[in-house]
Amino acid sequence: MQANRLALRFVNGIEWAIRDAREVVGRTPYDVVLRRDKLEVRHYRAGSTKPQYALPVLLVPPLMVKPFIFDLYPGRSLVAALLQRGFDVYLVDFGEPDAADAYVTLEHYVLDWLPAAADAVRTDSGQSELSILGYCMGGLFALSHVAANRDVSVRNIVTIGAPIDFEKMGLLAWVAKHGGDQIEGIARRIGNIPGGLSSIGFRLLSPMKNVTRYSDLFMNLWSEEYVNGFDAMNQWIGQFIDYPQGAFLQFYKEFVRHNKLVKGELRIGDRTANLRDVEASILAFAGDSDQVATVAASRAITDAVGSDDTEFIVVPGGHMGVFAGSRAPELVWRPAADWLAERSQAKRRATRRRTGTAAARKSTEKRKRPPSRAKRGAKGANAGSKT
Repeated sequence: MQANRLALRFVNGIEWAIRDAREVVGRTPYDVVLRRDKLEVRHYRAGSTKPQYALPVLLVPPLMVKPFIFDLYPGRSLVAALLQRGFDVYLVDFGEPDAADAYVTLEHYVLDWLPAAADAVRTDSGQSELSILGYCMGGLFALSHVAANRDVSVRNIVTIGAPIDFEKMGLLAWVAKHGGDQIEGIARRIGNIPGGLSSIGFRLLSPMKNVTRYSDLFMNLWSEEYVNGFDAMNQWIGQFIDYPQGAFLQFYKEFVRHNKLVKGELRIGDRTANLRDVEASILAFAGDSDQVATVAASRAITDAVGSDDTEFIVVPGGHMGVFAGSRAPELVWRPAADWLAERSQAKRRATRRRTGTAAARKSTEKRKRPPSRAKRGAKGANAGSKT
C-alpha cells in the first residue's frame, strides 16, 4: 500500500506540476442561449438523456466569484449532479466587471439581468415556470428578484449559505456598525473592489490551512481526487473577480448596515423588495461553522418570506464547504435534488413534506407559515364583503 502510494505520489506530482489548473474546472459542455454584452445564460448538455422533470433549474452565482464553482471538477460538480438526476440545468453568468462597470448597481442585477436570464430559460425550455438555486449572494439575488418583480413563474427557490439578517452576522455586523463610514469612504476612493481583497479575506478565515496546504497536498498526491480538489479550490479562491463599486456601496449600505431586506424596507430602483411577497417554495441550507453566512442570519429566510412551504437545513461546513466541500454532494446536493424533484412536475400539485434522515442533515426545520400579507388582505376583503 505504501509503495503504491509513493509511486502514485511521484506520477501525480509530475502531472500536477506541468498541467494547467484552469483546465480542471468548468468541464461540463454547454450552449449559450443568451448573450448580451457581458451577460450570458448557459444551457448545460445532458448528452442523450432527456430531462425527467418539467421545471428547469437556473443556477445563480454570487458576485466576486466565477461561475465555474457550480462545476468544479468531475465528482464535485453540482451541475453534473443535477443533470444526472434528470434536471434541465441553466446558469447565469454576469460577466467580469472592469473599470467601466463601476456604475453598475443592484438594479442591473435584480431588475434587468436576472429577469432577462429567467425569461431566456423559460423561452429555451418551453416551460412557463422554473426553479432558481443561488449560492451566497446568488440566493439574495433570487429572493430580491422574485420580491421586487413579483415573478410568480419562479415556483421553487433553493439558497445555500445566503444570509438575509445582517444583524446576526457576528463579526461582520460589528464591523458594519462601527466602521461603516470608513469602509464606504475607502470604496468610493478605490473604485471597483479588487478581487484580490476578497481572496485575502477568504484565506484569512482559515489561516492555518494556508500554512499547511502544500504539505497536505504533498502527503495526498497519491489521490487524484485530492489533487483535483486542491487545484479547483485554488482556482476558486485565486480567481475572485472585482466587485462593481456602485453595487458594493449599495449592498453594503442597504443590506449590511441598515438590514433592509429582512425588514421589508429594501428599495431597488422604483420597487420595494418585500420578502413577504415571495410565495415560492423555499429550501435554505446553512453551514454550522460558516463565518460569512451564519446559521442565524440564514435561518431568517424562512420567517421573512410569505411562502407556506419552507425548509431550513443546517449541515457541517464553512462558507465554501457547505456549497462544494467533500460532504456537500451527500448533505446538500442530494437533499436539494430530492426536494426539487417533488416540486418540479409540469403542473402544480400538493407537496409531501419530507422528514428526512438524521444522517443527511444536522438540523432541519419546517414551518407552516401564516398567510402572506397579500393573502391576509384578500381574506379580510372577502370577509368584509360577506357581512
